Amino acid sequence: METKIINSVEIASDEIVKGNVVGLPTETVYGLGADALNEDAVLKIYETKKRPDFNPLIVHVSDVQEFEKYATDIPNDVYKLADFFSPGPITFILKKKDIISDIVTAGLDTVAIRVPSHELFRFVLKLSKKPIAAPSANMFGRISPTTAEDVLKELNGKLHYILDGGKSSVGIESTVLSFEGGRVTVLRHGYITKEDVEKVVGRTVYDYEESVSSGKISSPGLLKSHYAPMTPLYLAEHTFDLKRLIDELDEDNIEGLTKDNIGIMDFSTYDNFRELAKHLFSDLRNLDERNYKMLFASKVKNLKLGRAINDRLDRASAGTIKYEDRKIIFRNK
Repeated sequence: METKIINSVEIASDEIVKGNVVGLPTETVYGLGADALNEDAVLKIYETKKRPDFNPLIVHVSDVQEFEKYATDIPNDVYKLADFFSPGPITFILKKKDIISDIVTAGLDTVAIRVPSHELFRFVLKLSKKPIAAPSANMFGRISPTTAEDVLKELNGKLHYILDGGKSSVGIESTVLSFEGGRVTVLRHGYITKEDVEKVVGRTVYDYEESVSSGKISSPGLLKSHYAPMTPLYLAEHTFDLKRLIDELDEDNIEGLTKDNIGIMDFSTYDNFRELAKHLFSDLRNLDERNYKMLFASKVKNLKLGRAINDRLDRASAGTIKYEDRKIIFRNK
């Protein structure tokens, strides 16, 4: 199968209507889209990505009014938040209606729904008149794509078309919120921060820690290993200057490890977390393609958008590193 990068929303929409998968741009990352009401089409998403069937998908719709087509018992907080942040990078976990297949929700009685803000994705929704299920357009567990070219590298030969919408403006996946038990809970941190949500709902918003030992997870992006490069990425266990580590590194520390074969993620070049988030996955992909033996990074301050950045780094990493007595101590996951 030949995969082409295209500029035609008509062709992309036609692929959705035909029951095929297509690469689509969103403001967060590029998605692998299919008709959410067509079980065969949704199965193609799982097959194309090699995605495990216990990992639910997000359903993308044109506007908030469509939530009632696919979900029931929608809390008022959802509408409050949607008024502020939709269209945009926020996803709501809601009690699903039977029109949404268990294949989409991985057997859960809830469905993840959001309204994307990317203009081209919205055109495809309008033309196809279909809700679109769309996880990130990459092989499962690998670095999320933020350009059409990234999707081509990941899925070349596995789909017909990738709609080119430029570089994703947000760069990381949407914030995912649960409303179970009357509490607003962040299942996945994203561009819209916990503090942003608290300002709108007017009360405490909770963080969620979930065990996946049962094989059931309530949101995409909760697996321990995700967004990972092929090159092992290690994170600083404590804040320290990675450049100093490299400056002092000698070949006696770790056999075969030198200044020339280590890649460093340097976040100091960005003025703020929003710029860092926009380029996080593309920077990681760029380093991954340089044939380094290892990649090193240090976490950012775990505040506001920094939580989402650290979450992606944690899940992408192979473990942690500690610099002590001129030695690098590795601790694998």
